[in-house]
Amino acid sequence: MTGKDDKLKYTENMEKGLRQNHGIGHEKLNSSLDKKIEVEKSREKDHKQSQKIEREISNDLHHSRE
Repeated sequence: MTGKDDKLKYTENMEKGLRQNHGIGHEKLNSSLDKKIEVEKSREKDHKQSQKIEREISNDLHHSRE
């Protein structure tokens, strides 16, 4: 979402999720490039792990049908 000033707006749940998963809020995140990079690397790692788990489950399901 964007406002009239084109600054991003964050919902309470988005803020809560960021704090729970990365220990930082949007305001602090947006003021630190190093923190942004750290959070994005963590998100990428989580995403890759989720993809791996999905592939494993899919393979298990496929092999159980044979």
